[in-house]
Amino acid sequence: MEATFSNRKEKGTLRDWIIVVAMAVLFLVWGFLIFFMVGDKGSPSWDFGVIKDIPGESPYSTERPSR
Repeated sequence: MEATFSNRKEKGTLRDWIIVVAMAVLFLVWGFLIFFMVGDKGSPSWDFGVIKDIPGESPYSTERPSR
């Protein structure tokens, strides 16, 4: 009787590990598929140059700069 329960537990543990490993492989394959399908397009072709991003210099700022 003990051998039956022990064998059943071992089969369940092996099956659980197979499910976990299969899910991990599925996520890895999905990630690689997305990575290679989308890919890295490189740098964009447009260039706006340097844009000032200082809030005090904005014409829409609410506070006047203190001098």
